[in-house]
Amino acid sequence: MRGVLRFAAKALAALVVLQLVLLGLLVAAQAVPNEPIVRHLAQAVDSGDYGAPYAPDRVGGSADRFTECVVLGYGVSSADDERSLWFRATGGPRLSSCEDGVGEIRALAAGGSVIPPATYFRYWSGYSVLTRPVLALTDVPGLRLVVSAVFALAVLTAFLALVRRAGAPAAFALLVPVAAATNALAMPAEAFSHGIALAAVAAGVALTAVGASHGWRGAALAAAGSAALFCYVDLLTVPPMAWALCAASAGAVAARRRAGLAPVLRTTLATGAAWPFAFAFTWVSRWVIAALVQGPGIFAKVQEVSRFRLDGGDVSQEFGAGLVANWRWWAEHTATLVPVLALAAAVVMVALVVTVRRHGPRGLLRTAVLAAPALVVPAWYCVLSNHSQIHAFFTYRSLAAAVGVLVLAAVVPASRTRLSGAQVHAEPVQERGQGGPRQDRDRGGLPLR
Repeated sequence: MRGVLRFAAKALAALVVLQLVLLGLLVAAQAVPNEPIVRHLAQAVDSGDYGAPYAPDRVGGSADRFTECVVLGYGVSSADDERSLWFRATGGPRLSSCEDGVGEIRALAAGGSVIPPATYFRYWSGYSVLTRPVLALTDVPGLRLVVSAVFALAVLTAFLALVRRAGAPAAFALLVPVAAATNALAMPAEAFSHGIALAAVAAGVALTAVGASHGWRGAALAAAGSAALFCYVDLLTVPPMAWALCAASAGAVAARRRAGLAPVLRTTLATGAAWPFAFAFTWVSRWVIAALVQGPGIFAKVQEVSRFRLDGGDVSQEFGAGLVANWRWWAEHTATLVPVLALAAAVVMVALVVTVRRHGPRGLLRTAVLAAPALVVPAWYCVLSNHSQIHAFFTYRSLAAAVGVLVLAAVVPASRTRLSGAQVHAEPVQERGQGGPRQDRDRGGLPLR
């Protein structure tokens, strides 16, 4: 227990230091000059790349251009803005979104004075570390291309990390439902702000898989870092997806490394607990930083918005309404839903049969442990009912992630052959000074493997 407490204390200290790094990057992003950004935003207004709050996502749903406008206008003001770099970086000024922002951008391009209030402090807005420098160098279509490249690299890294450490079945099971039954792949080109958030999800999965290969402590640290990164760039789009996929990937890696149920359970629980803690800690840190600039009154504003997101507004107040709204959107706007769910169900049923035949009924215990992270998704919809109902057109993607977790939970135990106690993870041992590996042997000189 003492060792666990020391580990937790060191991890917390590292998380505090990470907040300072994130803050430094935010200040650096705000230091990028606004003049070239305004010029490229004006071009986007003229070409129609900026202005519409929503657009077809080309796969049957809607692309959230409203949030994209928020991202494009973050930190933008006229040259006569005398507020300090520190104040602007921590206070979060941004232009009005979409239709209202068009007039402000045109005024800025004409040399007018536009000094938006520094009130967008609820989120870290860490996406600006990417968007502001890129937008200063190129136009909005160029920014979309950069985000697409980042997204593709993150997804490829996540896939390869899972294949290497959890096996190809686990990688395909976890990622295919999100890719095939949501508009995730279209987001970098259609609503790049969501592309950035989804890239952070993929990067988090890769990081967690790597960390889990070093045990539960490595998994917990990696999950905490993943959560901080996601909180840094996200605008509350798919937190339950990131949480569930990270916990599931860590459990799958643990299951691949060892035969016992206890290591799998310990790793899954450690990751599942570390992710929300680091996510909440990073978010609250942003509010504390804002309070240092604007005073403690910002907490009242945060509390007001939080209360509204939980159960306020003109939405259904019935328990589970958020889950129902997301399921309806998913079913009504996803042409591939039925075949994906049918294939997933078939794979799960076959995998469960194979698991029982190879490992007996007790093998299903590992399936249950690996499937537990899927519960994060419906729980999130129920708690953040208002947000989940209003924004079902993009929050629904987490349902596909839950399906991926369930399929992974079935295929990982089924893909393992039965191992005896002596065969559990008996890796080659490197002898010092002997120049090569050897295998442990029993008293008769025969290898244990």
